[in-house]
Amino acid sequence: MKQKINYLLALVFIAIAMVSCMPEDDIFDETLLYGKWKSGTEFYRFDSDGKGKNWDAAETEEDDEGGSFTWTLVKADLTVIRITTTTGSGIPHTYTVLELTSSKLKFNDGFEDQTFSKVN
Repeated sequence: MKQKINYLLALVFIAIAMVSCMPEDDIFDETLLYGKWKSGTEFYRFDSDGKGKNWDAAETEEDDEGGSFTWTLVKADLTVIRITTTTGSGIPHTYTVLELTSSKLKFNDGFEDQTFSKVN
């Protein structure tokens, strides 16, 4: 009986140790997202009111001519809802933020990592 209790205690100790070593959910400060971001010729502008623009500088230099979207950042989940010009409805895209600092934004779109630098 004493041996079973020792095994049970060892099992409980191992379970607690494994849980304490699990990584915490990444939580990013959404205020770091505010502003204009660039990767190659692609730009994103995230405004503090949860709206933004996306454009390609190869097609236009004006950010006001870019596609409109709304966005939310919850923990590491960045949801961008692109507003279509034909219907006015939104198409959601979810990204996993891997890194967000005052100068660098890195996220995964489900296929590949994309890295942006803040330009203002």
